[in-house]
Amino acid sequence: MKFSWKIFFITFLIIITSFGVGGFLLINTVFTNTLNNRIDSAKKNNNYITTALSVYADNNKPTYGNWEYLRTSAIGFAKQIAGNSDSKSKIGSINELSFSAEDEFAHGMSVNSRKSRIVTENKKYYIQTISKIQLVTASCYIETVDDITSVYSDRDMYCTIYQFILIGVALFASILLVIFSKLLTRPLVKLKDASKEIAKGNFNMRVKESRGITSSTEITELSQSFNTMADYVEDYIEQLKLAAQNRDNFIADFTHELKTPLTSVIGYADMLRSYEMEPEQRRECADLIYKEGSRLEALSLNLLNLIVLKNDEIKTVDIRTDIIADDTKKSVLFILKKYGVKLKLNVEKATVKAEPSLLKTLLYNLIDNACKASESGKPVTLTGYVDSDRYRFCVTDSGCGIAEDDLAKITEPFYMVDKSRSRSMGGAGLGLSICNEIAKLHGSTLEIVSEVGKGTDISFTVSLADNSEESEDFEDEI
Repeated sequence: MKFSWKIFFITFLIIITSFGVGGFLLINTVFTNTLNNRIDSAKKNNNYITTALSVYADNNKPTYGNWEYLRTSAIGFAKQIAGNSDSKSKIGSINELSFSAEDEFAHGMSVNSRKSRIVTENKKYYIQTISKIQLVTASCYIETVDDITSVYSDRDMYCTIYQFILIGVALFASILLVIFSKLLTRPLVKLKDASKEIAKGNFNMRVKESRGITSSTEITELSQSFNTMADYVEDYIEQLKLAAQNRDNFIADFTHELKTPLTSVIGYADMLRSYEMEPEQRRECADLIYKEGSRLEALSLNLLNLIVLKNDEIKTVDIRTDIIADDTKKSVLFILKKYGVKLKLNVEKATVKAEPSLLKTLLYNLIDNACKASESGKPVTLTGYVDSDRYRFCVTDSGCGIAEDDLAKITEPFYMVDKSRSRSMGGAGLGLSICNEIAKLHGSTLEIVSEVGKGTDISFTVSLADNSEESEDFEDEI
């Protein structure tokens, strides 16, 4: 059952029940009060007659000598004092009274006592009041009967009228409840429709906040929560799509990077196998096979390093920055000679916590990338200094620089700003990815500042050792 119909039926039941019970109690209260007033009036009337008869009998005792004559005179007097009222008065023994002959209602009454009850006869209602008094020498029962059928008729009439009123109220309330239940549940229907749209893949679907009679704090908060959830779902889906796209790009790029050296290796190996060649040509083919094989080996090792770094933890040790700088200088001599680039070292001496081999790999790759981006004869600078509570390494070049659009993607695997230039230099787009993973393992990330045509500045930080002490800077140039 829909929520709007649940609201309708529950509210309708509450309204009709409350209205019906309230009306019944009201009619019953009016009926009870009216009936009690009529009973009190009947008792007063009976008391008035009995009192008048007692006085009449006392005043006429000397005149009337027998009981029968006195009784006849008293009855006449009773009718006279009853006047034009609806009460009917009877005087006599208990068996002579109209309503009392068949039961024991009046039996056992004491003198000067009074009883009353409601009786029915021929579908009419009466108040029967009986009093017992001492009249001259004998006791006498005085009965008054008041017709109260109109009280019951009025109650039945009011109940009938109220039934029609209740039916009218039910119809009117049902119409209003249908309208209001639809209005109140409209925001929930919108939420349901929006959730269906999101389930179909329309992740930019949002719910407008309700206003007017349908608005409430709860509905507004629910709409806001729904929109927040939709924002999160949309962002998460976009991240999944981006991750899937990056994975597809990674596989495509990796396949391409493997295919290029393998094609060269297979082609030149087939030439050596199939043709007789001059010694010079054979050396060239062998040299190309060696270079492409070395490139394939480096690509595989770099990829392995990238996978291992994403799923491993490192064990750091205390190491001096001047030792790191000296070891890095020795390891990049071949690169500097190959590209004709000078390296300047300006490293502040300190002790840091790092994994030595990974830190050297990180600095080696950054310097290698800086050399590839720089023209022959241009300098590359390695700087190190204490930055607040950490130690910062920075590699700076004055090469071609990186465009702003490429900065956010430069650390992705296989991403290369200039693919033809990178491949001609033996690159596969994994260097900065590995560097960024190493920096993450040391609690940092690569911070890249670059401007096209002016150069690039790439830095990262590592933790200072607890016993680190500043000393003279380590400077060198090669």
